[in-house]
Amino acid sequence: MGGIITVIILIVAVCLWLTPYFKGLLEINPVAFKIGELTVYWYGLLLATGVLSGLMWLNWKVSDSKFKSHIINIAALSIASGVIGARLAFVILKWSEFSGNWVEMISLHHGGMSIHGALILGALAVLIYAKVYKLPILRIFDLLIPPVLIGQIIGRFGNFFNQEAFGPPTDLPWKMFVKSSLRPAGFSEFEFFHPTFLYSIIGLIIILLIVLLWQKLRSIEGFTLFIYIALYSVLRFVIEFFRVDSDYWGVLTIAQWASLLIVSITLITGLILRYKIKLKL
Repeated sequence: MGGIITVIILIVAVCLWLTPYFKGLLEINPVAFKIGELTVYWYGLLLATGVLSGLMWLNWKVSDSKFKSHIINIAALSIASGVIGARLAFVILKWSEFSGNWVEMISLHHGGMSIHGALILGALAVLIYAKVYKLPILRIFDLLIPPVLIGQIIGRFGNFFNQEAFGPPTDLPWKMFVKSSLRPAGFSEFEFFHPTFLYSIIGLIIILLIVLLWQKLRSIEGFTLFIYIALYSVLRFVIEFFRVDSDYWGVLTIAQWASLLIVSITLITGLILRYKIKLKL
């Protein structure tokens, strides 16, 4: 729990550091630094930091586990698959913008990642690996959930530096300044918007605390995974109401329909597993 408190303190410190940028007093630069011809963007740097932090957490948790020889391979496979899935899903959803532009499709530093794509392809890779090596799938997923959440929490700050994934205009004290060139059509006269990335971070921290508390109090394999999927889907469903850049399918966004589908599948699967566990007892 001490590690989580440290993470929260760091996040608060980062938010204080970003305050002048929120207020529009300082201009946001998506570039973190340059080394010769190499340009390092905040978006990519934060994603890498999130991944590294998650791996450090995972390595600590499995230091005395019988899965240690497999877990790093699983983590590397899920990360690579997750990145591919995240970008692939985003490109598919925005195909009209990417059609014929292969260079832009792989330009991750420009932003544009779908968490649903990352979770689906990453989970599929873990599932295949676990099946091949005959590992307990639910136990593996339970080990991976906290580092995944840590990676999400840190990586979400990348949206701020790219000035994306924000909500409608607002005058609330925590409003976020968005420069005119990045404001959505119809909102050019507004300067401050809801920082939905920050709402996501707060929600993810709460989910992480719930997951860690559950793992400490209970030991039912697989339920950490279901708790994460259900709670994150609910969080994403709510956050979408504050987004102004989402793609709609009818009355809801595509992400909201995906969240509803995932929650439904998760609840049904959870009930089936719970029923089976009762039968064994």
